[in-house]
Amino acid sequence: MKPLSIGMLVGVSLAGFAAGSLIQAILVQSGKHPLLITPWLSVLFLLISVFLLFVGFGIRRLKRKDKTWVTPVLAGRTALFARSSAPISALFAGLLLGIAAVSMMRAWAPMMAQSAWSALAAGIMALIAAVCAVVVERWSVDDDTEQDGRRSDDSSQSRGRASDAASARQSHIQGQGR
Repeated sequence: MKPLSIGMLVGVSLAGFAAGSLIQAILVQSGKHPLLITPWLSVLFLLISVFLLFVGFGIRRLKRKDKTWVTPVLAGRTALFARSSAPISALFAGLLLGIAAVSMMRAWAPMMAQSAWSALAAGIMALIAAVCAVVVERWSVDDDTEQDGRRSDDSSQSRGRASDAASARQSHIQGQGR
């Protein structure tokens, strides 16, 4: 499994920041109701981070062959959860930090100030969740080089057999045409 690209996650986060700040700025400038962020969103990202790290440390013990409660199936599920939550958390981090940036410009309004601080807290927690997801995803990668070597040898041998079979067919066809 190819590890997550940090550049892709940064790009997703920056696109989210641009979208969040643009949407919030358009809503504020047009006099519509701006996006108000609840502080409970930061608790959600905190719980995701804690869960990922808790199971991630169990995966590290499993890879060291120490006694642990984590099974290989749970390790695989956690790897998929970490792999899927990293870009989502990065996107939310960008969106929420963009909303917080625009809301801070109107901090004289009490509701905008409360929304700005809530969006800032949730954005920081989403960023922490994205980092935790990347770390746990890297911990979950099976780094057994013996398997990788066997796979590459098998594929090169099968490619060699396929080319031998193709050249044998070609020589057979040429032999019949004479």
